[in-house]
Formats: sequence, C-alpha cells, structure tokens
Amino acid sequence: MNIDVIILVDDNPITLFYNRDVVEDFYPEASIVSYENSAEFLKDFLGGKFEKYKNILLLLDINMPEYDGYEVLSELEDECEYLENLTVLMITSSNLKVDKEKATRFVNVKAYIEKPLTISKLEKTLK
Repeated sequence: MNIDVIILVDDNPITLFYNRDVVEDFYPEASIVSYENSAEFLKDFLGGKFEKYKNILLLLDINMPEYDGYEVLSELEDECEYLENLTVLMITSSNLKVDKEKATRFVNVKAYIEKPLTISKLEKTLK
C-alpha cells in the first residue's frame, strides 16, 4: 500500500511514541504526524491540513477524552471533503466484539488492531 502521510491519534504519549517507532520501521519514507488530542486532529484535518495528500493512513485510538475514535470517524464522514484519500486502522486495547462491529460500520476503516501495534500486525493488515 502506497502511503504519503501517516497520522497517529492517541491520548497516551507513550503509546504514540511506541506506535511512531513501529510505523517508521514499516514505512520509512512516509511523513508521520502525531496527535495526543483528538479535537486538535479534527480541527487540522477538517481544516484541510492534509488534503494535499492522496494516500493518508490514520491510526486511531478508540478510547480518548473529548472525542473518542467513533466520534472522530463520524465527524470525518459528515464533514470531510477528501475522505476518499483516507484509510483508517482502529488501534485499541479493547477486544470487545461490540467495538469491532461498531468500527466496521465506518466506510474508511480497513482494520481493527488490538494493542500493542507490531510490524507483523501492520504487514498482515496492509500487505
């Protein structure tokens, strides 16, 4: 899968650091942007900060303050004008069937990956 930019959204700075390291190893050529705040991510994304990219990979945590991952996806589906450029991987510690089912309701969600993120999980999902 060809990726121009990877966006990591997770409220835990340690998880962001770890996920960034995994993603850099998997996609060394891609630009990587991290957000600890889902509202800040939404503001930037809906404001057009990433619309120049044709292949955007979003690794999105589900359980976050302000906007959880599902609320983020709902906002993107309602408001984003360049949604066709986006592929979403839900990255979460939840293994509940209801969470997995809910994630699949969103068009851009390609996979639901339980933490910790690993290169083998990315390979399985994206190759």
